[in-house]
Amino acid sequence: MNKLLCKKKRTRVHQRKFLVPLSYLFLSLYPISYGYGENLKIDHMEHGGELSLFVDNSIAANQVLQQRSVSGRVMDTQGNLLQGVSVTEKGTANSTTTDHRGAFTLNLTTSSPVVAFRFVGYEPSEVNITDQKVIEVSLTEDVASIDEVVVVGFGTQKKVSVTGAISDVPVANLQRIATPSFSNALAGSMPGIVTRQSSGEPGYDGAAVYIRGFGTWENRSPLILVDGVERDLNNLNTQEVESFSILKDASATAVYGVRGANGVVLITTKRGAVGKPNIVFRTENAALTALRMPDYINGLEYVHLVNEAQSNEGKNPLYSELDIEKYTDGSEPYLYPNVDWVNTVLKNNTFQTINNLSVSGGTEKVRYYTNVGYTILNGIYKQDPDNFWNNNAQMRRYNFRQNVDIKLSDNLSIDLGLGGIIQRGNYPGSSAPNIFNALKVTSPISFPITNPDGSIAGAQTSFLRNNPFGLVARSGYSTQDRNTLQGTFGGKYDLSEYITKGLSLRGVFAYDHYYHGWNDRIKPYQIRQYIGKDVYGEDAYANPDIREEGPLGYAVGNGANRAFYSEAAINYARTFQQHNITGLILYNQRDYMDITANSSLNNLPYRRRGIAARATYDYAGRYLFEANMGYNGSENFPAGKRYGFFPSVSAGWNISNEPFWSIDEINALKIRGSFGQVGNDQIGQRRFLFLTNIVRTNNSYPFGNQQTWLPGFNEDQIGNEDVTWEVATKANLGIDMELFQGKVVLQVDAFREKRNDILLRRGTIPLIVGYPSSIIPYANLGEAKNYGLDALLELKNTTSSGLYYNVRGTFTYAKSIRLKDDQPTYLYPYQNPIGHLIDQPFGYVSMGLFKDMEDVESSPRQTFMEEVRPGDIKYMDVNGDGVIDVFDRVAIGYARTPQIIYGANFSVAYKGAELSVFFTGAANTSLFIDGPSMYPFQMGLGTYNIMRSYYDDRWTPDNPNGYYPRVSTMNNPNNNQTSTHFLQDASYLRLKSAEVAYNFKVSALQRYGLNSIRLFINGMNLYTWDKIKIIDPESNYGTGGYPLQRTVNFGGQFTF
Repeated sequence: MNKLLCKKKRTRVHQRKFLVPLSYLFLSLYPISYGYGENLKIDHMEHGGELSLFVDNSIAANQVLQQRSVSGRVMDTQGNLLQGVSVTEKGTANSTTTDHRGAFTLNLTTSSPVVAFRFVGYEPSEVNITDQKVIEVSLTEDVASIDEVVVVGFGTQKKVSVTGAISDVPVANLQRIATPSFSNALAGSMPGIVTRQSSGEPGYDGAAVYIRGFGTWENRSPLILVDGVERDLNNLNTQEVESFSILKDASATAVYGVRGANGVVLITTKRGAVGKPNIVFRTENAALTALRMPDYINGLEYVHLVNEAQSNEGKNPLYSELDIEKYTDGSEPYLYPNVDWVNTVLKNNTFQTINNLSVSGGTEKVRYYTNVGYTILNGIYKQDPDNFWNNNAQMRRYNFRQNVDIKLSDNLSIDLGLGGIIQRGNYPGSSAPNIFNALKVTSPISFPITNPDGSIAGAQTSFLRNNPFGLVARSGYSTQDRNTLQGTFGGKYDLSEYITKGLSLRGVFAYDHYYHGWNDRIKPYQIRQYIGKDVYGEDAYANPDIREEGPLGYAVGNGANRAFYSEAAINYARTFQQHNITGLILYNQRDYMDITANSSLNNLPYRRRGIAARATYDYAGRYLFEANMGYNGSENFPAGKRYGFFPSVSAGWNISNEPFWSIDEINALKIRGSFGQVGNDQIGQRRFLFLTNIVRTNNSYPFGNQQTWLPGFNEDQIGNEDVTWEVATKANLGIDMELFQGKVVLQVDAFREKRNDILLRRGTIPLIVGYPSSIIPYANLGEAKNYGLDALLELKNTTSSGLYYNVRGTFTYAKSIRLKDDQPTYLYPYQNPIGHLIDQPFGYVSMGLFKDMEDVESSPRQTFMEEVRPGDIKYMDVNGDGVIDVFDRVAIGYARTPQIIYGANFSVAYKGAELSVFFTGAANTSLFIDGPSMYPFQMGLGTYNIMRSYYDDRWTPDNPNGYYPRVSTMNNPNNNQTSTHFLQDASYLRLKSAEVAYNFKVSALQRYGLNSIRLFINGMNLYTWDKIKIIDPESNYGTGGYPLQRTVNFGGQFTF
């Protein structure tokens, strides 16, 4: 030993608790081999599970240190040496990485250096360097990082290695929304998903779901997979769901081939965990209130409006002062009715209840999860006490789910899943569209609710025969049964011991059966028109009766289908030092049969089969590469043209795992990109479009001078032997970032899609060719593009006092443009839908209302009626020819499906108390508020209810600044043109849900056999900020149908 050694300084370096491995002894015995120097002596001692490293750092007194350095090794808690660990002098760009022995040497450049250690899947560590020259560092696995996986096509991947565009959502956020239809909880919950709920009718209240908008004008629905099998989203019970994610780009969906173009929704249901039985009972009871019931004017206002219309046409009033007095005082309600039809047949409040009981647990060999549920959702129709049947809408649903995982040996495991739904719906004998249309058609003065003899009142006019009360209360009832049985069997065999490490086989077989039966007990009820008293003072009725009374009918029907799904896959996953490789080759097939099809053609099974493959590679968790392909097809296309090849590639770079990365605030940064093709075989129209359809009719051919039609065979539709699927070419560029040790998460994706071969019927074949438009073949001629941006920003933290908060915001922007169709050339290019939005509305541009006759005479001539007057809508002369006609129609507003969807969730928890609030919204969407309720008397005086918004803001000589056009006694084609005047901005911000909950302490419950109790109050659709006000902004069109519901829900969850 050097004689100049003068003193020793002992430095203790504390790292996380770990077992002292044998390598420490080797380090002490062979310091030279690791470059530690002869002046170093390393001792170690274990103190209560902590390893203390004593570095004997003796320095020669006359030695001058010209450059400081530190050396050492990095290992995990089991003593395994880690290669590729990033070693960085904090605050500088000075860095290195560990070699294959886990060793490193880093030259230091600062006076008080701090060395940081980072490695994928491990928690970061820092060491303050004083006089040490050699250190050993043990990194602890970051359990959240390693275990955090995302569901991808036909498998799972570690989140850190994903290169595709995938979004997911904490299922707990969805479970706070009390709804029987799972799709209604999704709006704004994650980037990329677009939903719109247009009805609140029990059993029919599910939302339409799209991923990144849509790139076609044919079928736009995504492929929905539950536990890997194609199934209905709304058949799920929210409490059964374990994870929910969406696949958005070609890299993520190419393995699905002809089904991947519209995106894929992946849902996994809950499974058991090792442990004693865990019993959870959850009950929810909610009061429901209809949102924005139609607000119509009353009878007195109605007769004044009729007289006003007469006055505007220069005619005498239709109703005298005596008539008006009788409508006012109600002295003769059968001849001068004043009926509030909405309050007559609809109630403001109803209720729903949702109950779930689950049991889960298991051992190392067998794990299980079982859930049973019961749901009741009632409608808003008032019950008639005279009926022995239920005339309200109601949905009752029983659901069952059981998943069992069995480990037969160390290499072989199987899993079984069984799901079932028994659902019965009860409805009035008339449908909801008919009922709400009758509410629009029937004015408050059309007729009374019932006649003096108790019969249903009506009028001889055909469209005034549908008394709303009769449709709801006296039309009988209909029951609808929808039963679903789902079974899944899977198995996995690990071949690591027999062939090569990381190789396994996986097989799946699934069977689904769906039954739909209905029993229509329709009752023809008597309808009579009361005309007053006869000369004898008896009640008199128009003869004949509008409808005779009939018995309660009985008509039954049913439909059923079944599906078989099979899948076989070879999986490979292996790590060679820092090289991580995975592979997948999979075959799958699905057979679907409509058992009760009404034709031999539709009774043929629908079949899809194909092969999927995936290969991934990453180096040291930094450089990520992935290739996917799907080769599959459908029987719906011509032989020899049924299969297609759909490839994709993607790559990613985990920049934060690079040795040079030294920004401590950003602990994860990844950029990724993908490019590929996917298909869509849901192209619409009839089956087997490649076949010419020949039919026999009685009027096939005309012969003779009289052109007499004779029976024969003719072409009903010409086939196209080149028909094929749509092809979507997609590109995606994304960035994932985590800051401040995961407290801030940012995800941004930009995407672009080109859709080719969209099916459409040729529009450029002239009539002179002799083909009726109905038999012209369909062809893959359409093109469209879809592009946009989606993003997620999440902030989460737990303070030192135990306060947890989470803020999660999502944003989706998707714009779809029509690029090509087969339509005739337009005289004016601005009327060509090419280059405009898919579903772009076209109409006239309103310039307000004509103020006076001078304004009328000085404006371009409007050709929709002989004479326009003050108070009529004034349109823009787009082409400047001095005439307003069809050539002045232009693109107006936005499509009905929003271009922008966003959401924001705020959650706080402290000492058992929880508060969460969720907002969702939409922008760049338009809605026509039109129909006879908004431009009165288009079908004649006294027809149709009138919306109050029209009545309060219409043009009159005394209100020349009114927004809505003047009322007239006849059809006014000038004012009912499709135009911007009735096109409303349907953007909105909705308080989608809010919840207050409290979790009781475990210690206070265990004496009662309870592990936890959670009591909560939550609500859905609580408040909406928008510009429409008349109807809900998610409604389809016109003045609305069955309204959405506001829910206030009380419940509790008890765990045993």
